[in-house]
Formats: sequence, C-alpha cells, structure tokens
Amino acid sequence: MLLEVAGIYVFALVGAVLLYLIIQCIEPALPKSAYVEGTITRVKKKNKEMVEKLRTFITDLLEPPSIPVQVQSENSTRGTNFQKLRTYLLLLGILAATVTFQAGLNPPGGFWTDTSDGHIAGDPILEAISPKRYKAFFYCNATAFVASLAIIILLQSQLITIHAMKRHVLQTAMTLVLFGLMGAYVAGSSRKFSTSIYVFVLVLLVFAYVVLHILYERTLGNTGSTAGNAESTAGNTESTAGNAESTAGNTESTAGNTESTAGNTGASMPETSQNPGSSEPTPEEKKDLQKRRKFLMLLAILAASITYQTGISPPGGFWTDNSNGHRAGYPVFRDEFRNHYRVFFYFNATAFMASLAVILLLVSERLCKKGLECYALRACVLVDLISLMGAFATGNCRKVSTSGYVILVVLAVFVYVMIQVLVLTPKDKWNELLRPSKHQNPSMNHTRSIHDTDSKRTEHKWRKDLMLIGTLAVTVTYQAGLLPPGGVWPDDRDGHFAGDPILHDTNLTRYKVFFYCNATAFMASVVMVILLLNNTISKYKRSLFAMKIAMVLDLLGLLGAYAAGSCRKLKTSAYIFALVIAVIIYIVIHVLLSFDEVARLVKEKWKKWVRCLKRCFCCN
Repeated sequence: MLLEVAGIYVFALVGAVLLYLIIQCIEPALPKSAYVEGTITRVKKKNKEMVEKLRTFITDLLEPPSIPVQVQSENSTRGTNFQKLRTYLLLLGILAATVTFQAGLNPPGGFWTDTSDGHIAGDPILEAISPKRYKAFFYCNATAFVASLAIIILLQSQLITIHAMKRHVLQTAMTLVLFGLMGAYVAGSSRKFSTSIYVFVLVLLVFAYVVLHILYERTLGNTGSTAGNAESTAGNTESTAGNAESTAGNTESTAGNTESTAGNTGASMPETSQNPGSSEPTPEEKKDLQKRRKFLMLLAILAASITYQTGISPPGGFWTDNSNGHRAGYPVFRDEFRNHYRVFFYFNATAFMASLAVILLLVSERLCKKGLECYALRACVLVDLISLMGAFATGNCRKVSTSGYVILVVLAVFVYVMIQVLVLTPKDKWNELLRPSKHQNPSMNHTRSIHDTDSKRTEHKWRKDLMLIGTLAVTVTYQAGLLPPGGVWPDDRDGHFAGDPILHDTNLTRYKVFFYCNATAFMASVVMVILLLNNTISKYKRSLFAMKIAMVLDLLGLLGAYAAGSCRKLKTSAYIFALVIAVIIYIVIHVLLSFDEVARLVKEKWKKWVRCLKRCFCCN
C-alpha cells in the first residue's frame, strides 16, 4: 500500500512539473478573448502588488549593493550576475538530481533478499523496520529530485528563466532541493532519534546563521546609508556657507573658495572613505571574489554529493536479516566497529551540513563577500575539509594500524600548510611596506605590469585545471575508500568479520596496494584544494610547483589504486600495469620538458637529428 501511495506521489510531482512547463511554453501563443485578457491582466497586477516587497528583499540578497552609475553599466552588471547565478543553480540542480536519483533507487537499509515473514524480496528493509523514517526519507528525497529537475529544465530557456526568477520559482525550487536533501539525510543516515538529534542541531545552526547574517547585514546597511546621507547633508551645508562667504568681497573671495572646496570634499567623503561598508570593490577584488566563488561552489557541491551518498549508504553495507543479535537494515559498520562508526557518522554529517552552508552563502554574492570578510565562509570550508578527512580516515579502514597511515598523512598535510602560512604571512607584510617604493619608476613598472599580467593569466589557468582535478579526485577516492572493490563480508564466518573488505582477506597484497595508493591520492588532492583556496600560499610561484607535484602524486595514486582494485589476476593486471608504466614515462618526459634548459637541449638535439636525416635522404 505504501509503495502505491509513494508511486502516486512521484507521478503527481512529475505531472505538476510538466504541466507548468507546458503552460509556460504555450501560454504566449494561445489566442485569448478580451474578458480572459482583462482577467489575466488584473490577476497579474494584484500578484505584482502582493509580491513586490518579497521580490525587493530577495533581489537585495541576490544582487550586491552598488553605487548608482549609468544605466548601461547597471544592466551589464545585472546580466553578468544573472548568468553566474544561472550557472551555479544549474550545477546544483545537476548534482542534486544525480545523488537523489541514486538514493531513490538504492534507499538506505538495503533490500530484503528473500520472501518471508510478510515481506517480499527486493522491497526496502527500512520500510518494514521503520515506516515513518522511510516515508520521511522517500518524500524528502523525491521532492529534492523533482525540484532539481525543475531547476534544470527552467534554466534551459533564458526567457523562461527570467520569468521564473521574477516569480521566485527558481529560488523556491532551490530551497526545496536543500530542504529535501537535509530532510532525507536526517531520516536515512541513522536509525535512532538520539543520533538524529546531532544532524537536526546542525540543520538549525546552518539556517539560523544564514538568517541572522541576512538580518544583520540589512540592518547594518540601512544604518550606514542613513549616516551617509546625514554626513552628505552636512557637507552640502558647509559648501553653501563657503560659497556665500566667497561673494562677500574680493579680499575674502579666495578664502571663501577654499572653504567651499573643503565643504565639497567633505560632502563626497562619506560615500567613499568614511563609509567603507558601502564602498564599491575594485575590479581586481571582484575578479578575485568570482574566482573564489567558482572554486568553492564546485568543491561544496561535490562534497555535499559524496557525503550525502555515504551518509545514506555507509561503508560496510546493511544487515539483510535478523539474526545473531543484529537487526535487518541497520549498518554493519555500526554493530561491528561502534566507535569507528560514531566518529565516521559525526564527521560525515558535519561535512554534509558544512557543504550546504557554503552553498547557501555562495549563491548570493553579497553573502559571499560578507562571509569572506568575517571568516565564516573560510571556517565552513575548513570544517568541511577536516570532516572529510576524518570521515575518510575512520570509514576507510577497520584497524588502528591502517588508520595510523591516514592520520599521519592528515597531520603532515596540516603541518605543511601551517608552515607555509607562518612563513609567507610575514613576507606579505614586508611586501606591503615596500610597495610605495615601487612607484618611483613608472616606465619600468608599466613593463613589469604587462609581464605580470601575462604570467597571472597562465597561473590562473593552471590553478583552474588543478582545482578541477583535485576536486574530482577527492570525490572518487573518498567513495572508493569507503566502498572498496570486492565489497564487504555480509556475516561473521571463517575468521572474518561482517563489514570487513573481502579483498583484504582474499588478496592482502593487492588490497594494501589499493589502500595506500587510494589514500595517497585522496590526501594529495586535499593538499591541492587547500593550497588553491589559500591566497596567502597560492599566489607564490613555488606553491604552483608544489601543487603540480601533488597533482602528479594524485594521478599516480589513482593509477595504482585502479590497477590493484580493478582486477584479481596477474594476467589481467599486466595490461593495466603496462598502461600505468606508459603514463608514468610520459609524465616524466613532460615534467623534464617543463624545465627551460632541458627543453632547449632537446630542441637542439632534435634539430641535429633532423639535419642528419635530411642529409641521409638527400644522399640516397
């Protein structure tokens, strides 16, 4: 009965979305009578009056405050912000649709493997052991899935997107996606209310922070604008007094003009330097902010997707029957390694909620800027990365000896980053003190600025590629570490424990190669992400070299993990090892050619060989 009702709910959601899209497409082309046209006009007018205040509120959040300029610049800025917001929403919709689709087809708790005791093989176990929790998960996950599909479809047409933004359809759909993901995670990640309380508290903290941040910024903005207007009025009064004094006589005219100039200067100061909260950021600051938004949005969405999947389906799988004191649908990892599971659960839940908090802050450019200024966004990203590493260390292995390697690598990563920050921060301060002396020779500074611009573009492209590689590597290695190849034992027999990797007992050497290569790739990719997100480190050229080394380790670790985990026999592994060796040779050659001296020697040798070959062919 429950499955039939659930199916009707999904079909109703899909039908509602399709009906809305059909109406949006055919409504402009349908002929209408005068009465219908008048009714539509009146309804639209009433609707516009009712949502005017709400639209103004949301527009203020989605668009950063700007100083009034020409109409063309305002339109171009709004168009750029609209396209960026459209890109972020499309990326969020695609990944949300992916994870909710997989979670809907493979719900938490697994499936019954036999038909007995009133259940049917293939039915979800969670539906039988906890119907309320299953209903909450199903409806939240289905709502998030359909809302994400609605976002993707609405964003395909620019005209429909503009109308949907004005009517707040996209904002509502995004809110439904985030609420649905949170609700599904709370319902599907745990089986007891005591463990769900922690996730509930995180949800409340995330939304409470965002709401308080919005209200505080709006109050601060209104106060700042009122103070700026008062100071501007006072400045204009001084300016008028100065002009009056300038007409009193020829002797006092010079003094009067001086006072009027001072008054006008004072009138313009509150809008610029005296009110830093309302100052417009420079173009370089805007570009830097947009780069950070892109990197952080990609990282947050991928982190939310992998933590959602691993929270719904934890490592080790689920019990499929009620025997030996355990219950069907409960995580095997929880019963066999309770302490490891608790640490993994809390770390994974923290990473998931931190990722959603980052997404909420990044969707609005104003919240993103203020979050960077008060270090809230950086704190969320740092908590996200630390929680990911903690969940990986506890969920990837079952013994302290294997966990020790991952923990040591995590400590090495943080020690390296802290050393870089402590060494480079004083260097930045000295550079700021010596910066005024660089303006003494304008011609040299102009030539140097052109060279610096070209080098910055090249470095930005490198960092863009490295961020993409690092983020995707974090995703695949995190999932592969928690769900190792070969699966896990479903029960306790013949000296093994339920939830342990099968490959560990059947081929220990191959499992060790996979484990260490995968863990190395995961930590190397995390190093790349941390270095790229920290401007204090990433703006130096030696950090780019360190990131390239981390990328090489990342790719080599991925190759080794794939070679060890994708097959079980030496014959099938030979082909993959040959490919790995070929790739390593290519990477070594590419790294050597990246040095100028080596590249110059190779070019000279190549030219000599070409000349020799030409002579040989000409002689023949």
